[in-house]
Amino acid sequence: MIEISEMDIEYAEKIFLPEGCSFDLERRDVIKCMESKNIQACPGSGKTTALLAKLAILVQRMPFEDNKGICVLTHTNVAINEIKGKLGRKGDILFSYPNYFGTIQSFVDRYLAIPACICYYNTRPSKIDSDSYDFEIIKRYQKLPRSGGLRGWMYNRFKQRPGFELEYLKGIRFDFISECFFDIKGNKLNIGKASSSYQQLFEIKMSVLKEGILHYEDAYSLAFKYLNDFSIVLKKAFSERFTFVFIDEMQDTDSNQNSILEQIFDASNVIIQKFGDRNQAIYDGFLEEQDTLEIDDCLCINGSKRFSSSIAKITQKLCVHEQNIVGDSSVQDIQPKFLVFDDDTIDSVLPFFVKIIKEHNLYDEHSDFKAIGWIGKENENKITLSSYYINYQNRSRRRKIELNFLNDYLQKVDDNTIKIEGAGYYRQLMINALLKVLKLLEVKDPNNSHQFTERTLIQYLENKDTNFEDMFNSKAADWCLKIHVGEDVSEPFKYFILNDFCRYFEDVDIRKLNNFLINSNTERREQLPEFNIYNEFDINIKVATVHSVKGETHTATLYLETWYKNSTDIKRIINYLISKKKKIKPILETSLKVAYVGMTRPTCLLCVAAHKDTISGNERYLQEAGWEIREVKNEN
Repeated sequence: MIEISEMDIEYAEKIFLPEGCSFDLERRDVIKCMESKNIQACPGSGKTTALLAKLAILVQRMPFEDNKGICVLTHTNVAINEIKGKLGRKGDILFSYPNYFGTIQSFVDRYLAIPACICYYNTRPSKIDSDSYDFEIIKRYQKLPRSGGLRGWMYNRFKQRPGFELEYLKGIRFDFISECFFDIKGNKLNIGKASSSYQQLFEIKMSVLKEGILHYEDAYSLAFKYLNDFSIVLKKAFSERFTFVFIDEMQDTDSNQNSILEQIFDASNVIIQKFGDRNQAIYDGFLEEQDTLEIDDCLCINGSKRFSSSIAKITQKLCVHEQNIVGDSSVQDIQPKFLVFDDDTIDSVLPFFVKIIKEHNLYDEHSDFKAIGWIGKENENKITLSSYYINYQNRSRRRKIELNFLNDYLQKVDDNTIKIEGAGYYRQLMINALLKVLKLLEVKDPNNSHQFTERTLIQYLENKDTNFEDMFNSKAADWCLKIHVGEDVSEPFKYFILNDFCRYFEDVDIRKLNNFLINSNTERREQLPEFNIYNEFDINIKVATVHSVKGETHTATLYLETWYKNSTDIKRIINYLISKKKKIKPILETSLKVAYVGMTRPTCLLCVAAHKDTISGNERYLQEAGWEIREVKNEN
């Protein structure tokens, strides 16, 4: 049994903590724990830092007995980048056999989905990507006869909802065990396996799969089939390979992922530790039926290193699962505020937030300000993020893999995007445009009959012409500069596609590009404003959904009331902001967890914007609960 000493912890403190700081008792207990255990930690508790400290200590003890390793599963690359940055070359061992350090999705892809695809279908996936999958499914579907078969079945089903059939098609999932199809809600499609509709849909599915393209949900369905057939062998192999399994942000692990983890690791032979916060378990706008982080006999980290005592007091009332949250006394303690607006002043909510930021002198070059809400998508007559910021875009169209027209790939973006993404952002969009051209021309990589990726395309073109990449990079550099100063480069880029690019491919029908290349100055859209950024007095307020800011830390956060289902979120939870109630229905539980995630982002200032009708009659109770109420006024 490995034991971690005080000297080991001092070693980790020098790596991960500022000079003179040390881990407190709660975090020391977590670092020293060498048995299977769940760790329940509040927002800003530094649980990932505690995990990384444990890893840094364990690295010093490698190799383990029987040459076993460590498996670290995350949901993002944040922890991966931090361990690489803090440990440098010393941490390289965590990324080599017998260890594994990566996302749960990449683990499932590498060890289950890809081997399953090779085993059952004799093909190795080249892409596990929902956008590419949707593109191929729709392309094949639209080639089917319009009457009878699958398209006839879809038409009869959706003739009262024209245009919806493609969205429905994209949501259809395949169970590789039963070989049945299900809609996005999990309902089995009412088509028999002997029917032409099933046969055509099955043929489309198999043809896309054999081209090496999977939807990310296919990876889990294939993984379950592989586990169903080889569960004993796989469980034995993984349990003999790893001594420890650490799972970060366990609350973000969905039921499919949790089921796979339970099937591949033998809890009697592997030490499994799950780090997370049950109260932050939100999933793309709905609540998972299965709670993946049990807290019986768990270790707790209750002290937050992020926010003040006032914010801790407010947000503790939102906890669905009882939790003691302690704020950091060293953080500036500003009274949380309710910004109350009416129909005439909703446009002034963001400017009013800026005013409060200035009142408390929170702005400096390192400050980060966000205005966040649950629902971003515009909904007629209902309050969403667009109600507060008319230019809000629910998703950056520039980040989509597939765009409709060449002109979409060649638009100027705001300075903030370039500051974050770098100058290569425009070049990447140009590469994406070239890949789109090849899809429309139905040109495949001759080496494997799969769609080109950026890497395989460059390799192919370099084999054809060793000067291509230098030539393209030179042109791209010039085009990038011109796009960013507002010049239209669509005509020279179109010329490049037709005269320079397409000549490297045989027997292509340029007419297939006609619609894609529609691109004239008269058709250019108006220049987009800065992407989801409200700016006043040189203070930037990023407008975003709660789901998109999970794990972030802000200087000040404005939580915006939005409509979900039959009510607004603030109206639904207001009694919990005043005094905790006992009975919690599913929709209320979802609302509380979303609000809890959103309101635990700031270090210094928490504001909530709500309509005057929402809080009417509760003003005194809110003040007694610790809120300052401010009336939003139009500044004219």
